[in-house]
Amino acid sequence: MIMNNNNFSSVIQKFMMNEINSVINRYSNIEPKKFEYVEALISKVDGEFKEELLQDFDKALKLATEIGENDVDNFKINVFLWIKNNSNLELSISEVIRCIEEVEEEGYVSVDEGIIIYKKDSDLTFLAREKLENMLEEERFVDKLLDKDSLIEYWMSGTSKDEVITELVNGIEVEELLDFDSKFIVENEHQEKYMYAEIDC
Repeated sequence: MIMNNNNFSSVIQKFMMNEINSVINRYSNIEPKKFEYVEALISKVDGEFKEELLQDFDKALKLATEIGENDVDNFKINVFLWIKNNSNLELSISEVIRCIEEVEEEGYVSVDEGIIIYKKDSDLTFLAREKLENMLEEERFVDKLLDKDSLIEYWMSGTSKDEVITELVNGIEVEELLDFDSKFIVENEHQEKYMYAEIDC
């Protein structure tokens, strides 16, 4: 490669050539398959994130390599990155895809002990009943969920645990009932909000 620019001396042009050759050598040593991954990734993202990746090849290469040949779209990539950057979970892209599929089917998914991903406004009744079944066996949760008057009333009327659970689920929003520590992840193509929540139960 020959450079001929009167704005730079021969010495400076030598430095420039060294840098250019270094870049060429670096890219030449990358496996062709990884270039394919990067190109596929760039084709599937848009907006500011696409521009961000185009400005940082190392970041694009790292993400593209993690994704590999998994079938992803902008939404799945955003969920994957949010989890990676905002939680202590160590999920692969394939695990994130499976989580998304379960959320789409069931409304939520238990990702780890005390951690769920769910769609805002989805029916979480089954989750609440499952959690309350165990919570009502522990004094600290009973004190938190039920005031003294309610406890006395339930005891005097012989109310079963299942009936108590039904009343709680029907009377209080699940997010409030289970005291979700929720964070917004991203919206899917239907403008449904994906949420991340930690639950102390």
